[in-house]
Amino acid sequence: MRFFDLFLRRAGVDRATAMGRRRGTSRLTVICPRDELGALRKQICLDFGAAGLDVSQVQIDQGQDPSMASACITVNCPPELRAELMSQARRLSANPAVRHVHFGAQTAAMA
Repeated sequence: MRFFDLFLRRAGVDRATAMGRRRGTSRLTVICPRDELGALRKQICLDFGAAGLDVSQVQIDQGQDPSMASACITVNCPPELRAELMSQARRLSANPAVRHVHFGAQTAAMA
């Protein structure tokens, strides 16, 4: 760790300031019927953006069931907005079109 601190000092970066600007990244997977995915993806981007959360990437995957699809959503979320992200995820899982919401780096198995 001392070597890293030395590197930061030589680069002219204060470690405390750099750590304060750190942004967190969260990933959630949403499973829903394939025909609902377009509208759901649009609503996710609008709702998350209105809450101050930055959706940086959306990856769509089709599973074994041809009628279902999953969307892996990567969200840039600073630590102070973590509660808002959890609130958005709860709201999303309450949507009747959504079958499952999963947090984490791995995609959820199709339900």
